[in-house]
Amino acid sequence: MLGAIRTLIVDDSSTLRAMLDLVISDNRDFRPPEHAADAFQAMAILNERLFDLVLVDINMPGMDGLQLLDHIVAHSLSSVMIISSHSVKGSEIRDDALNRGAIACFDKANCVKESDRLVDMIRDIVAQKTEPDPWLGGMHPTEFALSA
Repeated sequence: MLGAIRTLIVDDSSTLRAMLDLVISDNRDFRPPEHAADAFQAMAILNERLFDLVLVDINMPGMDGLQLLDHIVAHSLSSVMIISSHSVKGSEIRDDALNRGAIACFDKANCVKESDRLVDMIRDIVAQKTEPDPWLGGMHPTEFALSA
C-alpha cells in the first residue's frame, strides 16, 4: 500500500534527519517521515498524531532518547527503534534501551550504508504490530533486535 508506514524521526542532528528521510522516502510503502529536533518537540507531535514507529537518537540536549523512550512506552504512544552510535551490539545503552521497551536498535553510523537492512527492519516491526506472530520462527522482537 502506497504510503502506509508512518515514521517520526527524533534527532538533534538535521543532517541525520535528512539522511534518514532520504532512506525512508525512497520507499513507496512509507509516508514521508515527520521530524522532531528534540524530545519535547517529539512529545508534542506524538500527542497529536499516530506513528507506526518512532526512530530515536540517544544523545540529545534537554531530555535524552532514553527518557523519551520511557515516556513513549509509559503512554503507549508508539513502538520505538533507537538509532544511535551508542546502541551497537554488546553496549550497555543498547541493553538498557531494549529493557526499557525499545523494539530494536540500529547503529547510526550504518544508516546509509545499510539502508536496505534498516528499511527491512522497520517493515518487520510494523508487520509484527499488525499480523499475528510474524517474527522469524516466533522469535520475540527483543531477540530479533539482539540478533540484528
